[in-house]
Amino acid sequence: MAHQPEHPRLFVCNACQTVHAGTVVEHTDSGHRYEAPEGCGACGESAFTPIEDWPHRHD
Repeated sequence: MAHQPEHPRLFVCNACQTVHAGTVVEHTDSGHRYEAPEGCGACGESAFTPIEDWPHRHD
């Protein structure tokens, strides 16, 4: 059986809309648990929205 890579959870900065990969905060049998970073690398803001909840997301 081939290995399926885990995709990190993504978060959008509420201020500048830069997308960030979440930070692993827990390892579980089913994968990892991710949280938003402490601050945006582009603008320094600390408010993030999970990408699946982002209202402007396009598939």
